[in-house]
Amino acid sequence: MKRGFTLAEVLITLGIIGVVAALTLPSLIDNYKKQEYVARLQKGISILNNGYRLMMADEEVNDFDQLELQKCNPTVISSDFSCISPYFKKYFNIVEDNADQSDDFYPYFDVLTLKGSKNGLIGSLAIKLYYSFITGDGILFTPISYAGIGDAIIDVNGKRKPNQVGRDIFVLVNNNGTFVPQGSQTWDDSSSNDYCDTKSGVGYGCAARIVAKGWKMDY
Repeated sequence: MKRGFTLAEVLITLGIIGVVAALTLPSLIDNYKKQEYVARLQKGISILNNGYRLMMADEEVNDFDQLELQKCNPTVISSDFSCISPYFKKYFNIVEDNADQSDDFYPYFDVLTLKGSKNGLIGSLAIKLYYSFITGDGILFTPISYAGIGDAIIDVNGKRKPNQVGRDIFVLVNNNGTFVPQGSQTWDDSSSNDYCDTKSGVGYGCAARIVAKGWKMDY
């Protein structure tokens, strides 16, 4: 006759399973989130470039600076959003934008750098003061960002946390009519790592690091 497990043995086994799960689940969840951020970054770059390609094709121009959009002065802080908004809505599936400049559009003052400190430059200056919109995919775009950062900002999961540069917020630049990750033309481990360093970096170069590592978030 086969002997069954005692209650003590079952409890010990369940305890061991619980300990293993507690040790491995956070890592699994973290890796899943990183994969999701990267996949949505790829999607966001594609959406942005496809929209601008349609703009340039319709107007038969070769670069962003030649678009009719420039008549709305999109590079000026607090420019005429009523002029910019209808233009972008022709090319993107926009479900929400900051055309009314409401403080509820985005958690501007909660944006973090990669190392975890507050980043007012991205949130309260760039995303708030320049035209920004959220598409049906839940991705936020600020196509013309604050001078000195880049030419576009993407928050790949919109208003949802962590709202952190290098995790779900990334910076792009215009490279001859195509948006690419900032620093991707010059990225290498030795010269650009502090641009995406969890201990000291702001995170502006993290999209370039992700591309250089084969579309993997290895930090």
